[in-house]
Amino acid sequence: MKLIKRGDLVLDKYGNYYYATDISPTYVRLTNAFMDLCFRRTLDDLYFEEYKGQLIGERLLSLLKGNIEMILNKKSRFSIIPLEEVESHFDVFIDQPTDITN
Repeated sequence: MKLIKRGDLVLDKYGNYYYATDISPTYVRLTNAFMDLCFRRTLDDLYFEEYKGQLIGERLLSLLKGNIEMILNKKSRFSIIPLEEVESHFDVFIDQPTDITN
């Protein structure tokens, strides 16, 4: 099974989306996609200027929703893969928000 790190989205039965952040031939580590996006950008003065007055997570949620829409509309090379399918090919480890550092 082909799974693209931080590209393909994995969808669980509750509607949560995950990115694969570590992939090996036998296992995959998944991180909640929204949380992953939260920890990818450093807040700086430019970010504050650009998004002043918006809720902190608003821009990140918009990015995630845009990625999902692009995949669903076949405008992306990435896929949305059910968690059950990933589990049939790999041992799956799901990071908790407190596990995320980079």
